[in-house]
Amino acid sequence: MKKKTFFSSALSFCLLGAVVVPSVICASSDASDSANTSSIAIKNAGKTTTGDHVITPQRARDVFNDTFENEKNPVSRFVLDPGYGHLKISAKNTGDSTITFSLVHTDSNKLYITKTIGAHSSLNWDSLNSFSSGLRSGNYEIQWRAGGDIVHVSAYGVSGQYPSDIQ
Repeated sequence: MKKKTFFSSALSFCLLGAVVVPSVICASSDASDSANTSSIAIKNAGKTTTGDHVITPQRARDVFNDTFENEKNPVSRFVLDPGYGHLKISAKNTGDSTITFSLVHTDSNKLYITKTIGAHSSLNWDSLNSFSSGLRSGNYEIQWRAGGDIVHVSAYGVSGQYPSDIQ
């Protein structure tokens, strides 16, 4: 009787081990493989990881996105952070009047540019063409004028660390 009990207990223990041990091994192997796969994908994407967090370097930033339809002298305000001095401005004049805009660094009152956009026309301005080393950081305003008429413009600006970031 003791032999039967011992044999049954030993057989049950072996069967339990035969099911549990491979499950644990396969589970840790699957987790390891998926972790390695995601690490490879992250490295290939130009990102780095810290623990469970993915860090994506930010090289370009939207700084303003404005649409003006009912104002005579609207102003777009934005900030260029240190290291993000390359700026691209895109503007579309949807009105019947020519628009003039001026880009001013308000911290120093430095006027960077004054440009005009004909009626129903668009303009893309890139700081690289005028200021190859970029613009200084700080507070900016773009003053929009239409010769006393209502301004009709949609405009946005993007800043970048390098000129190639904002193309």
